[in-house]
Amino acid sequence: AVDLVITTYGLLTRLDWPAQTHWSWAVLDEAQAIKNHSTRQSKAARDLKADARIALTGTPIENNLGDLWSLFDFINPGLLGTSGQFGGFVKGLRTHKDNYAPLRKLVSPYILRRLKTDKSIISDLPDKTELKVFCGLSPAQAKLYKQTVSALAKELASAEGIQRKGLVLTYLMRFKQI
Repeated sequence: AVDLVITTYGLLTRLDWPAQTHWSWAVLDEAQAIKNHSTRQSKAARDLKADARIALTGTPIENNLGDLWSLFDFINPGLLGTSGQFGGFVKGLRTHKDNYAPLRKLVSPYILRRLKTDKSIISDLPDKTELKVFCGLSPAQAKLYKQTVSALAKELASAEGIQRKGLVLTYLMRFKQI
């Protein structure tokens, strides 16, 4: 007996009644949250029964074209085939003379895009403001930081391949903690 229900992706995974209700509309904001089709929240969103579906996102493709497939599997299930069929289609496009033009042609009728630089479309956004803020380290932090840099240099000297990448990621976390 309500006109509008607003929920989070997390609640959508924990509640049964949204998937059991037939909706006129299902609108996902920040829809990049369903880009991985195997996650619980992506499955919960796809389980919604609705006459019309809309996905709003600033990043329809973040990692690979599978992100796009996942969004379209919510918006218009079956349009891009199964995940496997879409993967085969995309592989075929790599050798196509127009690259991804067939895919663009297929999905473009479903995509409305605004550019933040186009003031006639989005005049309500303020200009981008950048502020650089530097924060100094205490003497104890500076000492620990220097020791950590030295330790990283020593470990990198004897590491190779994927081990080097792992070390760098580990030390980045340590630097953030300092």
